[in-house]
Amino acid sequence: MDVGVDVGGTFTDFVGFRGREVVTAKVPSTPDPSRAVVDGMRELGAGGMAHGTTVATNAILQRKGARTVFVTTAGFEDLLIIGRQDRPNLYDFHVTRASPPVDSEMCLGADERVDARGRPLRPLTEREARRIAREVRSRKAESVAICLLFSFMRPSHERILRDALGDLPVSMSHEVLPEFREYERASTTVLDAYLKPLVGRYLTELRAAIRKDFFVMKSGGGVAVHSAVARRPVDLVLSGPAGGVAAGAALSRGSHSRNFVTFDMGGTSADFSALPKGEPTWTTDAVIDTFPIAIPVIDIESVGAGGGSLAWIDPGGALRVGPESAGATPGPMAYGAGGSQVTVTDADLVGGSLGPSLLGGRLPLDRSLSTKGIEALASTLHLSRDEAILGVQRVVEASMAKAMRLVLARRGLDPRDFALLAFGGAGPMHACALAQQLGVRTVLVPFLPGAFSAYGILISPIRAEYGRSVLRPLERAETVIESAIEEFRDRAISVLRTQGHDVGRAQFESSVDLRFKGQSYEINVPIRGDLRRAFHRAHRLRYGYASRSEAIEVVAARLVVRMPRPFRRPRAPLHRGSRPRSRRVLFDDGWHDVPVHERSRLGVGSEIDGPAIVAEDHATTVVPPGAHLTVDRLGLLEVEVPR
Repeated sequence: MDVGVDVGGTFTDFVGFRGREVVTAKVPSTPDPSRAVVDGMRELGAGGMAHGTTVATNAILQRKGARTVFVTTAGFEDLLIIGRQDRPNLYDFHVTRASPPVDSEMCLGADERVDARGRPLRPLTEREARRIAREVRSRKAESVAICLLFSFMRPSHERILRDALGDLPVSMSHEVLPEFREYERASTTVLDAYLKPLVGRYLTELRAAIRKDFFVMKSGGGVAVHSAVARRPVDLVLSGPAGGVAAGAALSRGSHSRNFVTFDMGGTSADFSALPKGEPTWTTDAVIDTFPIAIPVIDIESVGAGGGSLAWIDPGGALRVGPESAGATPGPMAYGAGGSQVTVTDADLVGGSLGPSLLGGRLPLDRSLSTKGIEALASTLHLSRDEAILGVQRVVEASMAKAMRLVLARRGLDPRDFALLAFGGAGPMHACALAQQLGVRTVLVPFLPGAFSAYGILISPIRAEYGRSVLRPLERAETVIESAIEEFRDRAISVLRTQGHDVGRAQFESSVDLRFKGQSYEINVPIRGDLRRAFHRAHRLRYGYASRSEAIEVVAARLVVRMPRPFRRPRAPLHRGSRPRSRRVLFDDGWHDVPVHERSRLGVGSEIDGPAIVAEDHATTVVPPGAHLTVDRLGLLEVEVPR
């Protein structure tokens, strides 16, 4: 049996198919992620896996990557430092930028030059390549990023340098990102090199621990074999959150292609992504810690707001929540493992939203410890205990509402046209309150909400992306586009055959990046029908207008290849008749005696009026007063939220 594995900051989730049954497990994450992975696989008796991880993201944020040398065309050594001229805060005279992962003394210029058409103006000699290699070794480099000007038009100079560097790990821009915009291409290539030794070791150790090849979730959706990801580790930067989006897209196939916003709230963060008509949205403008990553990735907005997010008071006396998290160790105060600060989990427990244990009873929660912490926080803020509980919940929900607005606003989408698909250990608990803030009428809670991202990783197709800059007017680009797509298709078929896949099952999706002439940014448009009309429609949706007279340029040609993997949904319970327990829960209008229903006893067609709680092993759904819950034909909890 293979399993999907989602390694989070607090818990590691597992989902697998055992015959027709869908099985799941959840274990606390460990400082060495492979230990938690092996423990969970052993618990389920799994042999193989598809794996989502935050190891690449954390390495960048915490500056724990390799000692990297950046090699570029002479005269462009300061490219990473200069960057772009945009300012993160326009009117802040003291604004500072994060320093790049490569210090200035680690940036080298090679005596070579290629023009914008790929013609060599100054050839790179073997002697110059050997000089660069000596300079790299003198700086004790652990990895090298090579990004020469216009190398995507003529990659031979980068290959000469790679050959001169011997056995050092090398990332070449013509392989990582063969597209124009030198800063974004350089940044992406440097991050790939920065991660390569660390990710390579991690994947090698994990391969040794499970004794079998495995798949890894990529930032653009879909999975790839771990050896391919080790060669281009920048694909891992948004690996974990992409699983939940993939699961949401699969779910939409049985939900009439509804408009979803995925809401994944775990122990450390909350992640949002828009799925108009059930289709994921991608971007090539992703940024991590101010550094652009220009490869196509699923458009996800993340915020440091999870069950383990710490409540604190800023210098002005205002209550804040996150982004710092208690993580799995020591965890919230309720864990009794030494946590000394109130978290969202503590507020939820004292407020009654959360039950007395997690992990199906395997992790008991100490309510008295959480109560002491809440009372101390309330005293400092000069609030009542109830006001402190609601304050922590509302502050974290406000942070999440801001992130959700961003992911919709940048695509010109209205929250009222979308249903909120809530999952993660804490997502269903806060989803209705979040929906009320944003005017969303419907909240959907899928099956296996606490391990939904792991489910998405398990069912995601094998995926590969190909792209190349093609800068020319739309009316003169047809031949070049067709040639590029055909080349990508041939390369993809060759790789799939090498890996032993049935090429006849592969799905190919071609697209182009288009823009009005003179614009700085472009829109990706599928190659179907009239490209001009499709671009005008997409531009009007995104920006509110589309000029009929402006010339249109093709910027890049792209091909995505998908190989489907086994897909199965858990069967919805057919029996009805929940026998609820009762507990007191705090809402905005005060305390209520609330029935607590076991989800496994709610069959298709069951209906519940709020206030109510629906409990299951790895998540809790809170139905506020005035809301109405129905179990739909797929077994999803559909909550109609009052305005």
